[in-house]
This record gives sequence, C-alpha cells and structure tokens, in this order.
Amino acid sequence: MKTPAKIADHPKARLYRELVETLRASGSMKGAEQTWIRLRLNPRLWKRIVTYGLGLGERQWQLNRIAFPEANAAEVDAALRAGNNLNRLYELSCGHASIAKDSAGHYKIGNSGLKIIQHATVSRAPSRAQETIRGRGAAEFRS
Repeated sequence: MKTPAKIADHPKARLYRELVETLRASGSMKGAEQTWIRLRLNPRLWKRIVTYGLGLGERQWQLNRIAFPEANAAEVDAALRAGNNLNRLYELSCGHASIAKDSAGHYKIGNSGLKIIQHATVSRAPSRAQETIRGRGAAEFRS
C-alpha cells in the first residue's frame, strides 16, 4: 500500500499542483484560458501535460475550475496537496462532494489521497454501457 507521502509525490499529482499554481497566478478564469495558450509554447511542459491526458479541453476546464473553485476552497487545496485524482478534485470544487472527517475533525486518508464522499443530491445519468447492459438484462428477462 502506498503511503500518503508517496501518493502526494507522484509526478501526476505534482503536475496538478504546478498547473493549478500557474492558473491561479493568472488571476481569473479568463486569464487561465490565456495561460493554457502560453503553456502550449513550452514544448517540454506541454509534452508532460499531454502525457497525463491534460491536453484535452475538458481536462483543462476541470483544472480551471479546481484553480478557481465555486465551493470548498480549503478542502480542494488539502486534496490537491494530498494527491487526489482530477475527477475527485473537480467534484470537490463544484460542491458535489466533500472530504470525510473523523470525530476529531481531521481529514481521513483514503487509498489515493484524502477520502472524498459524494453528496447524495448529485444525480448522475447512467453511462451508455450501463444502459446497454441494463437493457440486455431486461430483454433477456422478458424472453
């Protein structure tokens, strides 16, 4: 099992922290959009960004939202330092999730960073694969 220090020191987690710092230095969401254009001009950094799948527009949007969170700013920073993955960080920044705490008020450690709990009010549409499997099961049941 990886220790929290090893998780936080992973190259992908370090890249997330570096990019969020750079985006926050831009000052706003509009500045963050311009920052992505400047990052493309640094071939060595851009290669790292693309290697970890952050060259896609959706991932860049998620990083922008993490840099300028709507909710849970302190929790987003703590999860970012702990090495949580991008999707969980995005859920935190949107306010769709929160970090689990113990009875003393300390954050709980999970398998990959801090333990993040999805809020029950968030409804997700099933993926196409889940709908297909569900549809097949119902069709087989009727036959």
